[in-house]
Amino acid sequence: MAFWSTTKNNATQAKAQDIKWRASPRGDYYRLYMLDDLTPLKIDGVGGVYLVWHGGVKPGWLLAGNAADLGEVFRELMKDRDIRDYDGRGGVFISWSPIKSEFRDGVVHYLARSIKPVFECEFNSREDAIPVMLPR
Repeated sequence: MAFWSTTKNNATQAKAQDIKWRASPRGDYYRLYMLDDLTPLKIDGVGGVYLVWHGGVKPGWLLAGNAADLGEVFRELMKDRDIRDYDGRGGVFISWSPIKSEFRDGVVHYLARSIKPVFECEFNSREDAIPVMLPR
C-alpha cells in the first residue's frame, strides 16, 4: 500500500476519474510473467490504457501506454527483455482499463507526467492530460 500512497497527489485525486483498473477475480493484479495464456482475460481486440510496474522492496512504475489491442501489447511486453529484467525485483505486474480511443492519449499523458515511469511512454503530447486514479 505504501507504494500507491506515495505516488498519489491528494489535490489531483479529488478531480481524477476512477477508470476501474482491472484486477484478477481475487482482487490482486496480474503478474505478467505468470500468465501462460491471455485468452481468459478477454483483452484481444480490446482498446484501452495500461500500466506496468514491478513490486519488491522498492517498487516502481515501468510503463504507461495505450493500445487498440491490449492482448497484442501484453504479448509483446512478455517478450521484452528490458521489462523481464524487472521480474526478479518482486515481479512485473499489469493492469488495464478499456478507454475510448479519443481519450487514451490524454490519460497516458497524465500517467506519464504523474508517475514518471522508467521507460518512455508514447502518446500525443498535444492532447490535454486527463487525470485518472491509479490502481490501489
